Amino acid sequence: MVAEWLSIQNFQRSQDLLSAINTLSIYTKLELAGISSEEDKIAVDPSRDTLAKFLNELEKMVQEAEKKEAILGIDPRQRQLVMNFIAAKKNKRRFHSVLFQNTILHVQELLKSDDEKDRRSLIKCLDELRSILEDHIQIDTMQILGDI
Repeated sequence: MVAEWLSIQNFQRSQDLLSAINTLSIYTKLELAGISSEEDKIAVDPSRDTLAKFLNELEKMVQEAEKKEAILGIDPRQRQLVMNFIAAKKNKRRFHSVLFQNTILHVQELLKSDDEKDRRSLIKCLDELRSILEDHIQIDTMQILGDI
């Protein structure tokens, strides 16, 4: 029952992150097309904050995992997400964005940038982060729902 509860918590956390990624990605694409307003910018700020917080936590966990391969104080599903992220950094064929080529902290700078080139780079980062999360969510979904 504990494993199922952790899967449910992780599923919800991942869904919240996906929602933030989608909101920010859509806003950024509209902004690049010249179809955004100040109201849209205010509405997207919580998503930007959610992603910045997640990326900050992810950066700490990745650094810890890369140094000593044991990440203390997190549940097994979060640990798996970190390990999947580290594996994705090594997969140069599938992941090309700055998120996997540079530091995670660099992506946090992209979240704040108004430069068009940075926004395009951010969209690629968000797309690849979405891909990692969707793969991660699939496992949680299977654990929660079983063989329905």
